[in-house]
Order: sequence, then structure tokens, then C-alpha cells
Amino acid sequence: MFAKPYKLKSNNTLKNSEKKHLAQRIQDEFPSANKEKVKEIVSVKSTCICMKLVLHSGDLVNVYSVDGIPMVIETSEALIPTVCALWKVPNLVPVLAIHTPVLPKVQGGAPVYLPGVAIPNGGIGFPMFQRGKLIAMCTQENAAACIVGRAAMSSADMLLRPAGVCLETLHVFGDLLCKDNKFSKVERPRLGPAGYSPTDITIDLTAHVTQLSIQPPVREEWPSLGGQAPAPLPVQNEPTVIPDNLQDEAQHTQEDNGNDTLLTEDSQMEEDDIPTDMDGLLQWCLLSFLKLEAKNIEYPLKTNLLYGNYLTALCPPDRTLEIKKSSYKKFGKFLEVMQQEGLLEVREIEKGVDAVIAVNVSHPKVRAHTPAARAAPAAAARDYVPPQVREMFCVTANVADIFAPLKKGTTLTAAEIRTTLTEYVKVRQLNSPQLKGAVVLDAVLAKITGKPEQDAVKWDVLMSSVQGKMTPSTEMRFSDGTVKLTKTKLEPVRMQVATRSGNKKVTLVSNLEQFGFNLAALSHVCQTGVAASCGVTRSPGARCDQLMLQGDQTYFVAKLLIEKYGLPKKFVEGADKALNKKK
Repeated sequence: MFAKPYKLKSNNTLKNSEKKHLAQRIQDEFPSANKEKVKEIVSVKSTCICMKLVLHSGDLVNVYSVDGIPMVIETSEALIPTVCALWKVPNLVPVLAIHTPVLPKVQGGAPVYLPGVAIPNGGIGFPMFQRGKLIAMCTQENAAACIVGRAAMSSADMLLRPAGVCLETLHVFGDLLCKDNKFSKVERPRLGPAGYSPTDITIDLTAHVTQLSIQPPVREEWPSLGGQAPAPLPVQNEPTVIPDNLQDEAQHTQEDNGNDTLLTEDSQMEEDDIPTDMDGLLQWCLLSFLKLEAKNIEYPLKTNLLYGNYLTALCPPDRTLEIKKSSYKKFGKFLEVMQQEGLLEVREIEKGVDAVIAVNVSHPKVRAHTPAARAAPAAAARDYVPPQVREMFCVTANVADIFAPLKKGTTLTAAEIRTTLTEYVKVRQLNSPQLKGAVVLDAVLAKITGKPEQDAVKWDVLMSSVQGKMTPSTEMRFSDGTVKLTKTKLEPVRMQVATRSGNKKVTLVSNLEQFGFNLAALSHVCQTGVAASCGVTRSPGARCDQLMLQGDQTYFVAKLLIEKYGLPKKFVEGADKALNKKK
């Protein structure tokens, strides 16, 4: 990231409120950092400066320096601690040890290969992390961090694979950021030799071992004299001969057992009936989420994604999940009650954005809950039927005289407006005899168009003037029969190709949720369709989530939405340009 020269765009000193906000962001993105550790990085009494830099690749990053020392790097995706921050708080991210001769090679621009990492015998003490997570590296002779980057493979792959690139280097001690004259002289401290601690392992095997009860049978080598001979021990997998007259009985027994199993499952579903009230339905959907999905999700999970992508998908088909019809009224209050019961933990990760950071899948309510079977997310996306979208206009006080006896707020299509306006002109004989295709304005039409009476205007001018005085709205009729009316003009689906670090292109698709798409299901369809990574994200300052696909995938997205899902082309911005691209 800082191997090549960069340019300084701006330099601002943070206020105390901004420093507190930065400290809260560090605590939210790095759960291992408590308030005391964050104060060592960003203290309230320190001088904190935000430097906006333009990298050699063209990307913009913010570097926060505290008392003249760079501490945090902010990209468009996340916060990245510098090596200076890791010197103060070493356990901010997982730290791996590398062989000492590897560091000069990495400082020269070489990647970190797996043979250069010091792997402990048997993997004891090796940190556990997923691919793409932030990790740091230090040398064997000095435990002070010297490299920060993203893991190119998981910890399990590092323990099993013999070779390969294992780190995407973002920042290394000795790069141009450490040598910048704007900062104090950065010197790497000596913290002693590095080593792995067994406490770093995140998998607790003792809890599972204690549940085992292994009592092997003891065979008496010399039986006691005068006693009865012990019965011979059964031999495992010893073949037995089944008489012919017992085979039919065995078949009937298996059929009876199968019927009993079906009855048991049916009775179990009857015992765990779905609640009829909205409060109980909310908790039922949350317990189903904790039972089915919670173990396979990466946290923190934003609360709006929890409600929109998971709880509503787990709701039974004949029921509708509506938070406003419950006693909680707001989803945040419902999560507060669930947090008090110990089912999950919610924290504010950004200003005004709450997220679930931990769940308790071993809670007694979760163990006792039996969720209903549901369809796979991919099937929901394949069965998606686009809504019928119509542009509507609401009657206002300015045009109420033309559309009488309709009341204010009545929605009309453009064709209905033209029919009513034609009838209005015909009844009052306002067609211009001198100018063909023109209308002579009366007092009502003159007030709407803003022109004097008895002036002649074209039909298209009159039509646009009348629609301009009405409130634009959009009507959407979904496949299940529901109708959604919004008093605004529907924004089209937008596709944008952006550039990320390393000159990598990504495709951002926004405004999908208003057309009834499930972003989690659509993300799976796109991921399998283009054989590239795809996920749900939200840009800074955006109100809704969006899809992010690796590479320029505008052709695939436009073809998927228009040809497969039947979305009208006018509601996909740049559809013609995207479909004309050569593949």
C-alpha cells in the first residue's frame, strides 16, 4: 500500500468528539480491544491528525497519527492498525512469527510465502482465523509486529498446505509511511523472542472430552477357581444367521418403526406450534435463526440485515412478520429484550448503526426450539417473480378542479390523466380553432400552466404542466397479490464499477431491495453465475444495502435482472450500455 510514493491531499486535526468516535470505531471493529487498550492508541488528551492520502494506485485512504506517530489506516472497507499501534496493543489482531531473513525480502516488495512462516509442532498455540482477516507478523527474534496484511489463506490451510502465498501485505515496517518526514522517527522496539501461546487456540476441546464416557470392558485373564465361567464377550461385526421365518417379522418391524418415526415427527411439530401473536412470532423466528443460521454467519451482523434477510425468510409462508404490529413497535427494542434474556449481544458499530456481535446458541430456549423446514435461499431467488411497476400521480389541490369529483390523494396513471384532461377540454370546447393540436387556456388551466388566459398551448406542454402539479408515486403489484404504493418516484437499479486497492474492479448494484429482491439469495445466484466472490455491503452514507461483485459484471447483472427475472429495462440504469458489452 505504501511501497510506492503517495500524495497528501488534506491534513486536519481531530476534535475531542471525533477522537472519541474514532476510539469507538476501533473498539467495535476489534473486539479484543477494550477501552483501556484503545486509550493507549487514541487518548483524549493526545494530538490526533487525519491525513487524507492519494496512493499510487489512485485510491484514497485516511491515516490517523497520534502525537506524530501513525496509528490507524482507514480504507473504504475497514480500519487497519499500523505496526506502531500493534507495538502498544499486540493482541489487536492475530500475530504470526516469520523467519528473520524474510523481513528484508518483504520490505523489498516480495510476498510472504508459507515456508517463511514459523509453524509450531503439531500446530499447538497457532492462532485461528479465516481467510481475508487482518493479521500481523513478527520475526522470531523480536515479537514486535513488522508486517500487517490480510490472510490469503485460513489458519487451517496454513497448517495443512506445504507452500503458497499466505498474506496480502498492506503495511510493513520500513515502508514510505514509516519514513515520512511528517511523523516522528519510527523505531521498532525489541520485545524479546516471539512464541505461540497455547491460550491463543480458540477451539476448546476440554468441554467435549469431558462429555465422553469411555469404559472399555475388562477381560479377566485368569478366572477364579470354583467360580462360574464368565460369559464370552460379544465380537464386533460378527456375522449372524437369520432364519427364514424371522425375515418377514423383521420387515414388518422396520415398517412399524418407520411409521412410528413419522408420527413422532408430526407430533413434535404439533407440540411446537407457531405462535399466533406477533411478539411470539418474532421470538420464534429469532430462535429459528439461532438454531439454523447463526453458526454459519460472520459477525458483526447489522440488525437491518438480520431482520430483512433472515427473520423474514424464516417466517412461515402463511404469516407476515411486521414489527409495528408487535408490542415492541421497533426492532431495536425487541433486540434489547432478547439481549436481556441472554440470546444475543447488540452493539453500535457506527453512528446510528447497530449490529449483532455475538449469539448464544447454547441457550436453553434455542436447544428446546424446533424450527420448521424452509426452502433454500437460492430457490427463493430462482422463484422470484418481479412486481408489476406502474408510474402513478396523486391528485393535489392544484389540479383538484380538473379531476373532480376525485379526492386529493387519488392515484392515476398517465393514460387516465390524459383521458380526464381530454374530456375536460372537450366539454368546455377549449380546442384552438387557429392552431391545430393546441388548447385555449381557461382560468383553471392558466393557473396550472402559469400563463395568461386565452393563450394557446400544445397538448404535450399542458400534459407535462398538469403532471408537474401532481405528486409522483409508484405502484408495485407483487406476485402474492400485495400492492405497495410509494409517494415518490421509484429509483432505478444502479450499477457502478468502482476500483479498489490494487487496481481491482468491483461492481456495486444498489436499489434492489425496493423491487422485492432478497439480497442474500441474489448474492448466492450471482456468485455461482460469474464464479466470483459476491457479498452484501453498504457504502458510507448510503441508506440501503447493495451487492458487491468482483470484477466488471454489469453485463451479467443486467442480463440476469432483465431476461431471467423480467424486470423492465427502464428500471435498470445503463441497461442498454451494459447489454451491448462484448463478453
